[in-house]
Amino acid sequence: MSRSSTGNGGPPDDGASPEPELLTVEQAAAYLQMHKVTVYKYIRTGVLPAAKLGKVYRIYRKDVEALLQRLRTQPR
Repeated sequence: MSRSSTGNGGPPDDGASPEPELLTVEQAAAYLQMHKVTVYKYIRTGVLPAAKLGKVYRIYRKDVEALLQRLRTQPR
């Protein structure tokens, strides 16, 4: 019987890691293609939800994607 390389009975690990669920400010800024200072401003003003863990913020990827949806322009 074949076992997955992860050993948890799940699908075999193909070597590609899935995109992380939690992002750092730097990762969120890169994903949004904006400066990290802007991401900090969005967090500070409540535009982008984030959790502060000690001295660093973590942002759910789904919240970054929701921000993009809210900021989408509508056709005229």
